[in-house]
Amino acid sequence: MNKTNINHKFLFLLTLILLLAIPFPARAVELSQVSGELTDAANGPLIAVILPLSGPFVEYGEILKKGYEQGFSDTTGTTAPQYRVKYLDSQANPETARNLINLLSSEGEVAIATGTPLNATAWTVSRACEKNSLPYLIVGADQDNLINKKSVSTFRLTPKHSALKQMLTRFIAAQEPDIKSMGIIYDNSICATKKARKLRALCAAKNIDLSIWKQWQTYSNNRDNFYDLLNVVKERQPEILFLVANPTLTNRLWQQGHRLEITPEATIAIPTGTLTTTPEVAAAAGKQNSPASRLIYAAPWVNPGNNLADGENVSTADNPLAAAGSAAAAVIINCLKKSLNLTAEEISKSMEATRIDTVYGTVDFTTEQSGHQNPAPWYLCRNNENGQTEVVFPAPEKNEAK
Repeated sequence: MNKTNINHKFLFLLTLILLLAIPFPARAVELSQVSGELTDAANGPLIAVILPLSGPFVEYGEILKKGYEQGFSDTTGTTAPQYRVKYLDSQANPETARNLINLLSSEGEVAIATGTPLNATAWTVSRACEKNSLPYLIVGADQDNLINKKSVSTFRLTPKHSALKQMLTRFIAAQEPDIKSMGIIYDNSICATKKARKLRALCAAKNIDLSIWKQWQTYSNNRDNFYDLLNVVKERQPEILFLVANPTLTNRLWQQGHRLEITPEATIAIPTGTLTTTPEVAAAAGKQNSPASRLIYAAPWVNPGNNLADGENVSTADNPLAAAGSAAAAVIINCLKKSLNLTAEEISKSMEATRIDTVYGTVDFTTEQSGHQNPAPWYLCRNNENGQTEVVFPAPEKNEAK
């Protein structure tokens, strides 16, 4: 009988070991990433930075990581850091990111999480952080419902999706005399088409005549409809012309039209990237795909080395996504330093009371009704002949750091 019991116990244990040895798809990657990370002997709170460091959006993850590294280095220095920073790979997969948050929360060592610039991933992570009461700072993602009035643990540093529309609405309303006609030229990418339709809706809401609605076919060496577009602009003379296309097409149309005095001065390039802070809108002089001289372009951030804010240039200054990562690091360190303890409730209170000037501009989570959205604006800018950024709207004096 005893031998039989022993055999049963042996078989039970063997079965259990085999089951545990089978990799669970939803957790295998997370466990391999975090293994050894949370046993770091260094003192101080742990900051988890979750980024797409592999997969189709690795470029965004690497750019953002450089920004975080710059920000943490500038804030804490290189000797005897008081904080531990761990970079974890979401693989741009919402479920991977969710499982990372659940695992980190169960370990109980993470004081605050941040990152995930993609909307789908950020949405999933923000819900997981709310469920686990883990403070979380979103950087890059712009979907409007990522946070709301009921958000307790989640915050967002970068502009919300509707911020671009709000800025353009104010720009149109500020023109004298009133704008009567508007044109939209867009390429055939899905993102460009969606943005062009939103501009058309804005035009209808303001009762403005849509004088041009033209799709620019894929670029080739056969002229496409390039001169046809210029002739349409010359004939219909819209007071505002929106160019919603990739930078190469946009610059080409603007330069030729401006040289021939066909395109209106209020010709505005709208970025077509999937993120609000893509490299396409970087205003660095001489950078590939940088907007052509004198072309007005919409951007979620302006290089602080120019006329919008004081402060010295940093290595992240020419890329808005990297600048946002740097600012996020500064905000987190400032928050942890001011927290009386490292409980989630205390850290969230410190975040709510944040008001700090960063390379990305002033970060303040207290001014909007939603509370946890930093009211980061969009701008209309242009590059002058010397490669310097000029703010067209809103007026620079209204945006200087206080």
